[in-house]
Amino acid sequence: MKLNYLHAHIDRSELLSISRHLKEALSWLRELVEKKEVGFTELPFSSTEHIKALVEKKRRFTDTLVLIGIGGSSLGAECLINAVKGRCSSFFVLDNADPDKFASVISSIDLRRCCFNVVSKSGSTAETIANFMALIEAAKDKMGWEELKKRLVITTDPEKGSLRELCQKESIDSLSVPPNVAGRYSVLSDVGLFPAEYMGVNTDKTLNGAKKAHKDTFKDAPLENPALLIAGIHWLSYLKGKTISVMMPYSERLSLFADWFRQLWAESLGKGGRGQTPVKALGTVDQHSQIQLYNDGPKDKIITLISVEKADVDFKMGDVFEELESFSYLRGHTLKELFDAELSGTMGAFVKYGVPFIHISIERLDEESMGYLFFTYEMATAVSGFLYGINPFDQPAVEEGKRFAYGLLGRPGFEEKRKELEGLISTT
Repeated sequence: MKLNYLHAHIDRSELLSISRHLKEALSWLRELVEKKEVGFTELPFSSTEHIKALVEKKRRFTDTLVLIGIGGSSLGAECLINAVKGRCSSFFVLDNADPDKFASVISSIDLRRCCFNVVSKSGSTAETIANFMALIEAAKDKMGWEELKKRLVITTDPEKGSLRELCQKESIDSLSVPPNVAGRYSVLSDVGLFPAEYMGVNTDKTLNGAKKAHKDTFKDAPLENPALLIAGIHWLSYLKGKTISVMMPYSERLSLFADWFRQLWAESLGKGGRGQTPVKALGTVDQHSQIQLYNDGPKDKIITLISVEKADVDFKMGDVFEELESFSYLRGHTLKELFDAELSGTMGAFVKYGVPFIHISIERLDEESMGYLFFTYEMATAVSGFLYGINPFDQPAVEEGKRFAYGLLGRPGFEEKRKELEGLISTT
């Protein structure tokens, strides 16, 4: 992975001026790891044998995967599969508690040919449990509970929670989410690796990429450490009023990486009145919808562009429409050449308009590069939390909305939250 920050409006001397803070951040993180309070840094060194064995077992009688989870329980796996395999007609995600989405997935699959991976670290995520319960109801006319159980894999806390209790009671195949790994940092655990392995992703190669990133991101030299560079550049940009961080990959297959980054950055760093707002964009599509704002609007953004050097496929534009002179410049070129030219043009425009940006270049989009990207950005986010002076591993403001919803739905113990919510809504 090559990282060019020459146009981030941050020079070498500025980064060196905060090198002490960046090194302190690494020391702080190492201490948390040693105390077993943070576990995501250990994931690259995990074994995948148990995952492969379970995939082989389920593949004997299923050929389609339905992932039931939301946020960190689904985004990482979805991103990894899409990046490595592209769009898969045998992979579906039930994340949102939207009846239209549920209907579209259920109507598209043969329930008897599906493996259902239910993922919730707490074992009580409302949307996940609701989709799971709706699945059971939808499947009852196709198969009984005993047949459905054979097709289930539940990924949850190794010891506690309602889903773990269900696994133990009903002898359902299960996987574990490490207790010291927050959901949004869990893509390199069973959470992301089981769905990926099922869909044909080589998860050993993914972890090998993460191991390489682990080596690089624990270097104490800030200018040689990609995670420290990303964290330091964004921190210094934030101090200069860049309160929005745009992730803009120039690859359709990396589109979901921007979604994954968006959750990681927002949920980890948006605390105590601090944090950058992460925004998703996609090149070249959003050159036609967002670049006007980025170039000529408020100068409150830093952009991250990600490109892939080598394409797996390419297509030449034919010698057609000879009578149309305005098309002549495209004849004989390939789609990749146009794609790369658009990226260069975007970078040139950013320089001209004074928009700070980072350019990350990946040689090839594969399992190793994704493992490297995932781990590098997890490290950059953790380090950023130290710079902001906040805890990047909790999400206290997310829980309040959940508690209100529990009260509204009549969950025992949340009666007062229902009353509070009704009072808040009545004032709006």
